[in-house]
Amino acid sequence: MTRAAAPDAAFEHRSFGAPGAERTVVVLRTGTATLSDPHPDVTARRDVRILAVALTVDDIDDPAAYRGTTPAEATADAISQFIAGEGHDTPVGLVGVGAAGELAILIAARLGAGVDRLALVAVPRPESELGGHEVAELLAEIDAKALVMNAGSDPDAAAAAARWFQERLSSARVEMVPRTSDPEGRLILADVWERVLSHAAPGTVR
Repeated sequence: MTRAAAPDAAFEHRSFGAPGAERTVVVLRTGTATLSDPHPDVTARRDVRILAVALTVDDIDDPAAYRGTTPAEATADAISQFIAGEGHDTPVGLVGVGAAGELAILIAARLGAGVDRLALVAVPRPESELGGHEVAELLAEIDAKALVMNAGSDPDAAAAAARWFQERLSSARVEMVPRTSDPEGRLILADVWERVLSHAAPGTVR
């Protein structure tokens, strides 16, 4: 396990799972649990290395009126370079959760063939028409097989949001989760971690 500031970037990361595994999955989240293993028992059953990247709200800020490089673009540049170095010329799986979902989309578009699997978990659709147009353009550039997982009771990312992303991705499967462990109905990564790993790291069951 490692926990350190990523080289030449202002974000922390933690590595867990199987250190020498050929398959790497990068997880982008915000909040207090960004560097934790979503479900250690599930992770232990797979021959995969997980890189959890800690993000703050400032890291993913992308105001439409901002002149020059936005904070989100700068973060995407740094993490894209980091992933390219950690992937060792092998495609990785990428997981974006909640508010970090749009950043995951930006990174997947920039890395191209460097990301072959993308999972969007509880990601709300863009709030503005301008933001939606920009995200739609990025989604059109992504060839990775995508999985969109939302909860029907999620106040921000329910079925309509899932359909919005599916319609704009070249290869996407939507799976709605009927029940969550969150009292507000939000989808928690730990609840679907096994399914997310089966998509982002296929064929890695020990």
